[in-house]
Amino acid sequence: MLDVLALMAPFFGLVALGWIAARRGLLPVDGIGGLMTFVLYFALSALLLRLAAQGRLQAGASATLLWVYAAASLAVMGLGLWWARRAGLSRRNGALAALVTAFPNTGFLGLPLLTSLLGPDAAGPVAATLLIDVLVSCSLAMAWAHSHPHPHPDTPAGESDDLPADLDANDPGPLVALKRSLLGALRNPLLQAMALGLVLSTLGWTLPKPVDDILRLLGQAATPVALVTLGAIVARSQMRPGVNASAVSVLADVPAQGVTPSLWWLVALKLLVHPALVWLAAAVAAELGHALPHLSVLALTLAAALPSAANVSMLAEREGADTAMVARVILWTTAAAVVTLLLWSSVLRVHAAV
Repeated sequence: MLDVLALMAPFFGLVALGWIAARRGLLPVDGIGGLMTFVLYFALSALLLRLAAQGRLQAGASATLLWVYAAASLAVMGLGLWWARRAGLSRRNGALAALVTAFPNTGFLGLPLLTSLLGPDAAGPVAATLLIDVLVSCSLAMAWAHSHPHPHPDTPAGESDDLPADLDANDPGPLVALKRSLLGALRNPLLQAMALGLVLSTLGWTLPKPVDDILRLLGQAATPVALVTLGAIVARSQMRPGVNASAVSVLADVPAQGVTPSLWWLVALKLLVHPALVWLAAAVAAELGHALPHLSVLALTLAAALPSAANVSMLAEREGADTAMVARVILWTTAAAVVTLLLWSSVLRVHAAV
């Protein structure tokens, strides 16, 4: 476990550095968007494009791997929706609560951390989880957020038993929301970079050396800049957590730095239940004769154990949902992941790759 802790410490140290820099004003809040653009459109995209072009993302990828991870993610989202229903949240807030429990920070944290921990061959399985997170989990969450429940039989015509926030006459509806989400996913620079790299690899084309050198240099910047940016994003969401005026939330009285017992349920779903369900789904697949390689099982399980993705907070803001709730889950999963990742590494008998 000490070898894993020693490997993880610099990664979370850089996250803490970004958090401190933003909190103390050394990194202006207005500049965080520029850092995010650099990481997403240049550094991480260059890293993924190069890995895919070299054929390293295809290693270990399979249909079984995708459905194992998808099944676990949809199951944990279902548990998140169940919690949201019991907590009295609107469908929009419930959808974001479910998404924040199933959308790990694979890009900014997972890819650099898990390839360092498990070795470069883990890049393929880890990157594959992005496809499910963006194309499946996010799209279904948006469709649910824009759906309306069927009225109870005793409900008078023209009324609904759901919260008023969900009854916007201009709401596009679930099918339109699903279509928009899928189209938005296709514009995701990370997915586009992987797709381009896969095309180059399939055709047997190699990148010209000057282009490859540029991508290599950009990729080398991905890890430190992404981790510092992640810390700054968490700090920004913590400093500006405001709850949307139309959102009816059970968390309205939560102090800015605090977390209610009910929020711990979402944190536990993300850090404990999600990876447990991935491991269980992989075990079921093995029993059915579709066993995944051991490295793939480790990569998927630890990817699911990552903290919630910071961009769920921005999605909540765009959707007019409870950004305070989402921001606090992101904050606390990021802080607690230091411990829970060590726990999962111990349970799975993971040792740092030499």
